[in-house]
Amino acid sequence: MTVSAQRYWRRAELRRDEEDGQHRPVGWLELFFDLVFVVIIGVLAEDLAHDPHHLPGFILQFMALFWVWNAFTYYTERFETDGLENRLFTFLAMVTVAGLAVWAPHGLDDNYVGFAGSYLAARGLNIALWLRAGVHERAFLPIAVRFATGYAIAVVLIVAGAVTENVVFFGVAVVVEIITPSFTAKQQGALPPLSRSKWPERFGLFTMIVLGEMIIGVIHALSDAEEKHLASGVLGLAIGFAFWWLYYDFIARRPSRQQIVVALGWVYLHLLTLLAITVAGAMVSYALAGHDVPDLLFGSVGAALAALGVLETTLERDESEPTHPTFSPALKIGLGGALAAVALLPVHWSPAVALLVCLLVLAVPAAYGARVWYRA
Repeated sequence: MTVSAQRYWRRAELRRDEEDGQHRPVGWLELFFDLVFVVIIGVLAEDLAHDPHHLPGFILQFMALFWVWNAFTYYTERFETDGLENRLFTFLAMVTVAGLAVWAPHGLDDNYVGFAGSYLAARGLNIALWLRAGVHERAFLPIAVRFATGYAIAVVLIVAGAVTENVVFFGVAVVVEIITPSFTAKQQGALPPLSRSKWPERFGLFTMIVLGEMIIGVIHALSDAEEKHLASGVLGLAIGFAFWWLYYDFIARRPSRQQIVVALGWVYLHLLTLLAITVAGAMVSYALAGHDVPDLLFGSVGAALAALGVLETTLERDESEPTHPTFSPALKIGLGGALAAVALLPVHWSPAVALLVCLLVLAVPAAYGARVWYRA
């Protein structure tokens, strides 16, 4: 390959920006790539907001789309180049994710083949990129082989699901892929450290997508409702704002600890947190639409708050960190568990009162954050 051609088509090389003291900003292409996830999260959240009984399918589909996003994000973290091949692979990834969005409605029922096929196409492209990287960077090859093995198992399971018309196979397949990186912890621990700025920022941007869908859901619910309860709508927006406050004050501003096991836990906890926040947003919309308040509202808001507390325990701390290492996460975990327990009470909640209860619970750790951050 000529020197001129090398500028256009780059080989995969492990990035060592942190070792060189450099920090990469999130690129425009990555932001553009995220737009397709805006669509599919919106489709799934809207479906759940219309019928909470779709929760099991929603969980499986959300896990699948999150893992697709995480896999491509992680590849970019490790092997991003400024070559044309990066643009080509990103476009192909967008096509596969667009397929997930197209077949997301009834994606585990009538559209199973289309949705599952799009998932396999997205993951297959990602696996091909991992194997290509392993050829160029021999230290990564054992990791790539393990990723490919997990994918092969997932293919068999998803095909079995199509043949037997049993979506449990799809769920097991996604779980297999999600846990596969845990079998590469030793090998990944020998790689250059993850970036302390860009990697957390990518997850912060994905969280912004999830929060944005909550805001969109509140506005749509109010605009579609025959009786527009503006006070309840303000409470719904305030819940979204409270989640923004808690995530970006307590989580997004610090990276996870550099141990690969902790970093993996950080990723898994993001999955649980974002899943719960998305469900919470859908249930806020459901309540604003005039339906009886579902137990899922308290359960999802409480689960999201508790997950944020656990997530906080994975973060690095320095001497200037103002939050208490034990009290701060324990406050969120305790309040989250208590709010989830409210769902067990034999009480009929009006939408306004239920939303107010959720907001008041979220306001407590937000107030704690304000106290430690804005003290004189």
